[in-house]
Amino acid sequence: MAITTDWLNTQHSRGQLLPAKLAALTILLDARGSAYLPGHDTLVVSDLHLEKASFLHSFGNPLPQLDTLATLDRLQKLVADYQPARLICLGDSFHDKHSFARMTEATRDTLASMQKKVADWVWVQGNHDPVIPAALGGRSCPTLTIEEVLFAHEPVAGAPHQVIGHFHPKCKRTVQRHRYRGPCFLATPTLFIMPAFGQYTGGLDIDHEVLLALAPPARRRAFLLYDQRIFPSK
Repeated sequence: MAITTDWLNTQHSRGQLLPAKLAALTILLDARGSAYLPGHDTLVVSDLHLEKASFLHSFGNPLPQLDTLATLDRLQKLVADYQPARLICLGDSFHDKHSFARMTEATRDTLASMQKKVADWVWVQGNHDPVIPAALGGRSCPTLTIEEVLFAHEPVAGAPHQVIGHFHPKCKRTVQRHRYRGPCFLATPTLFIMPAFGQYTGGLDIDHEVLLALAPPARRRAFLLYDQRIFPSK
């Protein structure tokens, strides 16, 4: 852990960091799309979808293949700020089963260098990456539990409290008569849905029927991420 009280207060005053609670866990929401658990020195990101552009390129899509390096660059900055003992990648870290094979040597080196700075690097398995190559390092698991809160890629029936990814939630918010739309954290008293961290990721509006079923308006709060700031719903 490298963060200090002064750093936390500064980030909060700038609207770049907000505290939240889920069961007994205190969660710091970072405007860059990550969550930090100060009581466990754990950083959480979800849905990196590394090598999505190279996957699309194989089908003739001319999208520039810069997403993996851009995503890892942003992750490096988070790791440098928090210096966490544990980092949880909450599923769909890779866009498909051949993503690791398509990564350039430079990209693999960047990832390996980052992993050396984190004692416990956890790959939670997702629907896009149910099998994590052993060559990646770290450890993989279907779910992880911290203080009775389940960390999984998709919702798990029967779990009383859980943090998940998968849905890439997005929302709209009016701030001083300006209309903004972007990724968001979506929370209820029992469920916390992470935004997608990957550079090339779409999203599901929080008013989509799937998310309405998981987080009905009467129970939810959305935290819009826009221009390096967090805007909580009222």
